Amino acid sequence: MRIAFTILLIAFLQNPLLAQTITVGGQCMGSNIILNKIADVNGRSAYQATGTVDGIPGVTISVYWLGSPDNVWVLDFDGQPFYYETCNTSEPTGTSNGSCPWTEVTPGDCTGGTPLYVSGLVSLPVELVDFSARKNNNNDVDLKWKTSLENNNKGFDVQRSSDAASWNTIGFVNGKGNSTIENNYLFTDKTAPAGKNYYRLLQIDYDGNKKYSSIAYVDLPQKAYYAITNNPGKGIYQIRIASAEKVELSVLDLSGRRLLNKTVGIGMQEINISAYPAGTYLLQLRRGDELITEKLVKQ
Repeated sequence: MRIAFTILLIAFLQNPLLAQTITVGGQCMGSNIILNKIADVNGRSAYQATGTVDGIPGVTISVYWLGSPDNVWVLDFDGQPFYYETCNTSEPTGTSNGSCPWTEVTPGDCTGGTPLYVSGLVSLPVELVDFSARKNNNNDVDLKWKTSLENNNKGFDVQRSSDAASWNTIGFVNGKGNSTIENNYLFTDKTAPAGKNYYRLLQIDYDGNKKYSSIAYVDLPQKAYYAITNNPGKGIYQIRIASAEKVELSVLDLSGRRLLNKTVGIGMQEINISAYPAGTYLLQLRRGDELITEKLVKQ
């Protein structure tokens, strides 16, 4: 473990400081110490600063991911690992995350009056792997996300916005509490208006800690004012019209020849082309200046 760190330290010194921090303290550290992010190593953040350890000032304190074969997060003093935790997370976990405890490499080497403290830009008790928003076949929005780890997770507020600035909570999904397996979640927004819709999750712990997800985005077209059944079919199709405005229905063959034309109102309407050969036909729905074309398949 210590040989691997020597190689890592060289990589650290070749990178400029980045504006992200975590805070460590307790045990043999004289006070809380803010560590700056100094690099990305193997796709993970690495943090470093100097502080007082066992009464000695100017000790270099580092937190970093040590890859294969160790695969652990390490907290070390002057290049010597003193603490580690084994959860494979995107950031080091905080000491509030009971499912990923920090452990002394050699028990008794570094003890003090208070427990070890790690906080700040750390992996929270819920590891959100993915969050997406997609329009479904009903012109509603399916929100899907999954977690790889949950600790003390009460659940998720689902929030929507039209401008990604002002947000409204539109639902709540219960979490799994404590889980170390992958969990998949689905929430369907059936009230999303036409136009731009932004979504985010607010993950809430039982102890009140909260964290926002990334933002997902969907641009919804106007919801259809009609629905067609029995398509494909034998030539008789039912069309439910949900528009108070009159709708002109026309059926054309692929050469453009008009086979049927009628104007209808709200309610269930029938289109009958059973007398024509099997094949593909075009149904046109005209409402005011709006023209929509659908395929009708006769078997």
